[in-house]
Amino acid sequence: MPRSHTRSEAVIETGAGTTTGAPLGSRAVRRRALRIAAAGLTAVAALGLTACGGQDNPLQTSAAKPFHPAPQDSGAPAARAEGGARTDGGRTEQVTAGHGGNGTGADAGTKATGTSTNGAGRSAGAPGVRHRACDAAKIRIVAKPLARPVNHLLVKATNTSGATCDLYSAPYLRFDAAQAPLPELPDSRPQAVVTLAPGESGYAGVLTSSADGSGRNGRTVTSLSVSLPGRDGKGSIGGSAAVALPLGSVYLDDSAWVTYWQSDASEAAAW
Repeated sequence: MPRSHTRSEAVIETGAGTTTGAPLGSRAVRRRALRIAAAGLTAVAALGLTACGGQDNPLQTSAAKPFHPAPQDSGAPAARAEGGARTDGGRTEQVTAGHGGNGTGADAGTKATGTSTNGAGRSAGAPGVRHRACDAAKIRIVAKPLARPVNHLLVKATNTSGATCDLYSAPYLRFDAAQAPLPELPDSRPQAVVTLAPGESGYAGVLTSSADGSGRNGRTVTSLSVSLPGRDGKGSIGGSAAVALPLGSVYLDDSAWVTYWQSDASEAAAW
């Protein structure tokens, strides 16, 4: 009788349905482990859905809420810093300290006019600044005697107009019916043109005769006319002005001369 090759396998089932002792039992254990793992993943997913507010799609975000900024009061005063900047609606405005930021700081202060005067007619402005030549018709001219030096007159020209003007070169002085004006003294040329603001005066010194009597052709004159040269030192501006002589007359000889216009009386008398 041939030998039988049948093998009996004992299968022992536990109350939990676990198989042991055979390959079938091992596969059952693995399937059970997979089911447990799947159940765990399902529980984790459920918890995730609960945390997201029960949304069906965890990747879906909530709708954006509209943004309504608080309205700006255009009439509210903008913040300003003393001497700093003020911002108003994105625009920056420079604020001048001490003037309330009204932009009138330059108007409230002294305005630069390109030139200014220092003392009587002295030009203290930028070099090269020129004004209209003084007009003899708008200048009051007087002649006064000087105690020192002797035999000298002081010619004073005062700006009676409402505009600043310049006194160029030396005045043209003609005594009586002289054909030519009195010669000028070259050494008395000032460093700058004398500028007269309204009401200011310029001065010129006049030697009428030599103190030692060395002058020639001495004579007594009774009239004087004064003209003001233009910028080029030629011609005359505004015609001539008749100027009264002290005591009505003066002794004149060929040594007589006149200085250039000076800004100060003492400078005119120093010659």
